[in-house]
Amino acid sequence: MDWDLARFVLAIARHGTASAAAQALGVDQTTVSRRLAAAESALGTPLFERVDRRFRPTPVGTAVAAQAEAMERAAAAIAHAARDREAALSGPIRIAALPSFASWLIPRLGALHRRHAGLRPTILSAETNADLERRDADIALRLARPRAGDLAARLAARVGHAVYRGRGTDGDGWIALDEAHEELPQSVWLRDQPGGRDPLLRVSGGIELLAAVQAGLGRAMLPCFMADEEPGLERLSGPVPVVTRELWLVLPGPAKDVPRIRAVADWLASALAEDRVRLEGVQAEPGSGTQLFSRSARP
Repeated sequence: MDWDLARFVLAIARHGTASAAAQALGVDQTTVSRRLAAAESALGTPLFERVDRRFRPTPVGTAVAAQAEAMERAAAAIAHAARDREAALSGPIRIAALPSFASWLIPRLGALHRRHAGLRPTILSAETNADLERRDADIALRLARPRAGDLAARLAARVGHAVYRGRGTDGDGWIALDEAHEELPQSVWLRDQPGGRDPLLRVSGGIELLAAVQAGLGRAMLPCFMADEEPGLERLSGPVPVVTRELWLVLPGPAKDVPRIRAVADWLASALAEDRVRLEGVQAEPGSGTQLFSRSARP
């Protein structure tokens, strides 16, 4: 099956309806139905079942969609390779990061512009990881080393987390990340604290966690580089972070030697190294302050 038919199968598998697939592909619904029929005819077997007005892949359809996704990634890599050879140290560069790290990064982009004025950065701020193999981004900052995929990664920093609450407030109830984040080291640590399994409030991300603490709703674990800069917050857990996370700089494998991507990755690594003390969040030597919580953790 050629890519022209395979991309229609992939769109239907991803979106579940002909109308949604048509919207994603920029065609009309009739074209989607016609191309699906052509794909099923070419393979001699149904690729989808119709269940409750949605398309559910058959076992063959699931296998074809998986191969189509591999074709999509290969096509994206070819397109980017052609553009990358032409771009040198100018052109677009897409950097994906959690919202907290996007907030750290954006004020520093002036230094990148002064060094490489021809670059045009886009900052992709989201709580979920961008798919680098599909080249949704050229560079990503992640709080875990990737374990699969054609990716290049280097340890860029260590990020300390401590417990904070609003200055002058007396709320001792916990504010926590939602259940989707329950395996994070911060969440594991919190479950061992008194009241940590029954927080007063759960939120979906670090920015929301910070806002809740600033509003005086309770106490929470926050990245030190964010919370220590907030005059309205006080650190409760002493001068040494209670949890430290690794921050990884991750690139698509085929892009690691592209000049503009390599230049931005090197600049990012340098900027993170320069801010190491603030990112690590150690305010004093161990033992110089009162430790209010039960244990320290590292990934």
